[in-house]
Amino acid sequence: MYDWFNSHNKWAAITIGAATVAVSKLIFATIKYARSRKSNEEVLTILIFNELSGSCGANHLKKAPFKCQNKYCTRSHIQRIVYQIDQAQYCIDIAIYTFTIIELLEAFKRALSRGVTIRVISDHEMICSSGSKVLSLNRLGVEVRMPETTAMMHHKFMVIDERARVDDLRLKDRKSKPRAYQSVVVYGSANWTLQGFNGNCENCVITSDKQMTKKFQTEFDRMWKSFECSSRNVKACIK
Repeated sequence: MYDWFNSHNKWAAITIGAATVAVSKLIFATIKYARSRKSNEEVLTILIFNELSGSCGANHLKKAPFKCQNKYCTRSHIQRIVYQIDQAQYCIDIAIYTFTIIELLEAFKRALSRGVTIRVISDHEMICSSGSKVLSLNRLGVEVRMPETTAMMHHKFMVIDERARVDDLRLKDRKSKPRAYQSVVVYGSANWTLQGFNGNCENCVITSDKQMTKKFQTEFDRMWKSFECSSRNVKACIK
């Protein structure tokens, strides 16, 4: 047997090498397929909040399993937004007038723990308001900017893993392995507050439309650059 292995050593090495290359190509093709599949998935969800949104609230507080049938359910709508945050792989850019929902804050914390880069633009008055979760994110290391004028920053949108932004981050960190991601924008009339999600007539749209994600990302980047000097004012607010 020893003599056989010696005589066939060259062919064995060739066979093992070929098998290794084949397996590597298969793994690469699988990753590439998974990435392209996720990036090609279309997302379009329209959430409507109204006077019926909180009608199922008491049932959600019960310990027994409960399958909500309310199509306007506040809890279900928030979980749909949370789901998109939990899918983020590279970056989340947030432009929000005010933000107090704890479930969203917890989702952003999970994103940070995965290495997702988060940036926030908020209104200069609402950043330091009672219950502001923008300050909570800032304390976790998230950079926050705001307009330095008296103009109200009234946007309510979030861009997740926009393609150009992802490419920029990947250029800065060439060692990171590519991950499957989906570009999504979440926007609408609702502030991320209990009143906005549970007491008002509001709307929120979640979409992967390329033109919309690019348009919202472009405006966020413009504001981010424009408000570059405002970080010191946010720090003063915290103190």
